[in-house]
This record gives sequence, C-alpha cells and structure tokens, in this order.
Amino acid sequence: MRPLLRQDPNPDPSHGSHTLRVWNGTVVGLFGNDVFIELGPRMQGVIELHHFTKPPAVGSVHEFTLRGLEEGLWSLSLSTEKTLTTWKQMEIGCLVQARCVRVAPGGLEVKIGELHGFMPKSHTGLPRDQRPDPLVGKVFTVEVIEVDSERQRVTVSRKLVVQRERNDEHQREVDRLKIGQVVQGRVTRIEDYGAFVAIGHGLEGLVHVSNLSHERVADPESILKIGDTLDLKVLHIRRGGKRIGLGLKQMHESPWLDLERTAYVGQIVTGVVTRVRDFGAFVAIRPGVEGLVPASESGVGPTQRLRGVLKEGQRVSARILTIDTERERLALSFLHGTGLRIQPDEADNAETFEGLARSLGVDRLGSKLGDELKRALRRDAG
Repeated sequence: MRPLLRQDPNPDPSHGSHTLRVWNGTVVGLFGNDVFIELGPRMQGVIELHHFTKPPAVGSVHEFTLRGLEEGLWSLSLSTEKTLTTWKQMEIGCLVQARCVRVAPGGLEVKIGELHGFMPKSHTGLPRDQRPDPLVGKVFTVEVIEVDSERQRVTVSRKLVVQRERNDEHQREVDRLKIGQVVQGRVTRIEDYGAFVAIGHGLEGLVHVSNLSHERVADPESILKIGDTLDLKVLHIRRGGKRIGLGLKQMHESPWLDLERTAYVGQIVTGVVTRVRDFGAFVAIRPGVEGLVPASESGVGPTQRLRGVLKEGQRVSARILTIDTERERLALSFLHGTGLRIQPDEADNAETFEGLARSLGVDRLGSKLGDELKRALRRDAG
C-alpha cells in the first residue's frame, strides 16, 4: 500500500516542511489488545484496539500517523486523533505535529497543541550555514527527543523525521529493484574503475569498468561522458541498496555465445596480440574475445623471451585448444598438434579451406574429404 502525504497548502521552500504524514494501512490481524497493520513493503505497525470505536475487520483500510519505532514495529495512532496536549501523553520517540512560532537563541520555539517546545538549530534539518527563519510559521512533523515534565520543557527534532522519511523512501525504491531488471540512468561521475549512474529516486549505481564493454576498456572516458543516458541491467544489490552494481555490456549478447556457436577446438584462427607476459601472450581473435597462449604453446625456445619475439598489435595465427564460454576462458597455441609452428597466414588459408569444404557439403575439415581437400590445395599451391 503506497503512503499518502498530506501536503501543506503553503509548502516550505527550504525542503521537507509538511503536516503530519498520513499513511494508508491495512489491518492484517488482531491479537489481544493489539491490531497489526501493513503499511507497505517491509513496513508494519501496531495500534491498541481501544483507538477504534469497534474492532476493525481484517483487510479494512484506515489512515494512521506514526508515533515511534520499537523492535521493528511502528507505534501508530489513527489520523483522526487529536495532537498530544498534555505532558502525561508526551513520550520520547513520539512523532507529533508542531508549529514553529519564533526564532530562539540556539534554535526555534515551537508549539505542540497548547504546549511549548524547543528545537535546537542542529535538529532543524536545514544545512548548517542556512538560517532557520524560513521555518517560522510552518507546521511540520517532529520527533520528541527529550521530555522534562517538571520544567514543562520538551525538545524536538525535525531532522530525525526528515532522515527517516528519506531512508524509508530510499528503501522502498531499493525494494522495487530486481536483479536482472533493465533501468535507465544518467552518468554523474566517471572514475578509472568505472562510472557512477543515477537511476532515479535518489538511487545511484556503479558500472564497473569490466562491465562497460565486452572488449577491454582502459579508460571509461573513452566510451562515456557525464550526462550520457544509458539503459543498464541490475547485476547486484548489496548493503541495503548502498551498493548497486549495473552492467552496460550485459545489454548486448556476449561474443562468447557466438564463439560457442561458430568456433571449435582445433580450429586455426587469426588474432592480434594484445599483451605479452613472461607466462604467455594474450591474443584477441574477435571483438570481445581474448585468449591466452601459454609460454609452453608459444613455440619460443627456453633461451628466448616472449617479449623479444612477440609485439603488441602483431597479427598471428593460432590453434584453439579449449573453449570455456561460461568462464569466458580461451586457450590458444602457436603450434600444430605435431609440434610444428603455425605460420602467420595459415588462418587465412584455413578459412579458404573451410569455405570450399562447406561448398562441397563437408562439415569442417576434420573429415577424410576435408583432409583430402586440404592436401590437394596445398599441392596446387606448390
């Protein structure tokens, strides 16, 4: 059930000023003198039975105001009940309606019904450098934080109410998010490790650099700029919505799925060296698909170093050893199964062989006919 907020006909331009918030609630059960109310997702309350003229029916809807939170349940009052008017009724944690009457030293003087109260400047909910004068004459909801019945003094806080309402609204928006859901957002900040995106209603998520594109991204600013509007997929929601992971590359089919459909172990493919390390070389065989050639499969002798033989950007031919599309892992070799070094142009020749074999109805070059065709073409080539 969505909450209803009765707006002040003269809203406060300084943000957050309003009359006592009214919630629609559904009766979900009665136990002894307690009536249990469903206010919304993950938000339940309880009210004593004597507040009603007769026991309410389960499923009936009523309007309530919040008085305080205890052990996860909101203490409720019917919205038609009068504001607290005596010190005996005043309790720490109560949410009451207050009217600001004047600026006082260190804060504001307020009235709760016929009672006088004080709101410290630090509890007005306004920025520290902003004067509290705009709140004078306004009516808003406050929380009782201190009661001194002997001195007939009550201290209240507007800030706690504003914070709670923001947190409640934030949690409701988080609860509406589902993993796998597609959302639209605007890029607000770009860092080396990814981009922050506002996805509405005060929520913000991070697109990690690894989730920007299926291809390697060295600099997020090379593909994004602040203000860009993006369609993104929700990947994870952690810490109550404080960490929301978003994906841009997940909006497109993974090139690894196409690799699974079109490539096979033993195939000779063309690639470009992207990185060279002592343990092996990384080779991109198509956009978004990169494989590793271990040093043992490089054909480089033990007295040589890979960095001295291979250069980034170099075009090479390699043989597929293994394909793991689930983990996005690809193992390659610069060697034939016989141990001979694969020549740089062999992948192009292999593609030609594949095309001719398919035109003759031969499935890949692993068949006897395919082998014969390969040998014949090689003889013709001299």
